[in-house]
Amino acid sequence: MKNRSLKQLFFLVLVMMVFVGCRSTTPVFNVENANINTVSDKEPTLEDVTRAIVSAAGNSTPPWNMQVVKPGHIVATLHNRTHMAQVDIQYTTKGYSITRKDSADLQYDAEKGTIHPGYNKWVQRLDSTIRMKVNML
Repeated sequence: MKNRSLKQLFFLVLVMMVFVGCRSTTPVFNVENANINTVSDKEPTLEDVTRAIVSAAGNSTPPWNMQVVKPGHIVATLHNRTHMAQVDIQYTTKGYSITRKDSADLQYDAEKGTIHPGYNKWVQRLDSTIRMKVNML
């Protein structure tokens, strides 16, 4: 009886590990028109916002590579093992948006608008770091 219960427990644990290990995809997380609220209550310049967003790259885990395309537009790319995530960051002195631009090895499904949950975690961390940096302006 004890031996059978042990086998059942082992099987149950094994099944749970398989389900936890097999991550499904989730809807793509985008940031739409996040407000920029500064501690000084003064509207920052576009250059101030650019510097704040670029400085957020190194403070994010894993770090993002930021490329300023033009004032008000940055393309951020993240490489983590075999995965690649790329986002467009459109911004003004009043707010910003982060949207998926490209990805590799992240199970992106354009029809369903879904992606690996790791992508969303990276973008959420980036958003949190950007919010912290622009709030300090």
